[in-house]
Amino acid sequence: MTQVLGARRRRPMLLLVEDALTTRCILEQHFARAGCDVLQAAEPDTALMRLRTASVDLVVLDLRLGSDRSGLEVLEQMRLQERYANVPVVVLTAVDKVTAQEQETVDRLGAHLLYKWQGYREIVEELDEMIGTLLRRAA
Repeated sequence: MTQVLGARRRRPMLLLVEDALTTRCILEQHFARAGCDVLQAAEPDTALMRLRTASVDLVVLDLRLGSDRSGLEVLEQMRLQERYANVPVVVLTAVDKVTAQEQETVDRLGAHLLYKWQGYREIVEELDEMIGTLLRRAA
């Protein structure tokens, strides 16, 4: 992480890509309280634009966005950019079970898959652990 204003370090930048407004707002508030600056996107084109114009440290990405493209397409495009080749990505999904092809793509692109049916407490605990790691690296 880079320093900003002398000894003060910048907060981790999280990109939250989620089409459900309520979920997006709840998660955004949580991540902000956890110490992250949060960029939001409700659809793939906005997510890709945010990736081009910001330096993102962590991405939380809904698998099935309410558009003609999936979150996995955003992940694939993101991994093509050298600066995002190793950025941690968490793929969230509300489906009971992903397809074998979706699971293969998540694994191949080095993302973590979390099911929304696990409950927000479990999801948030795992994400908090990732954020904690980013904050420790920045210190």
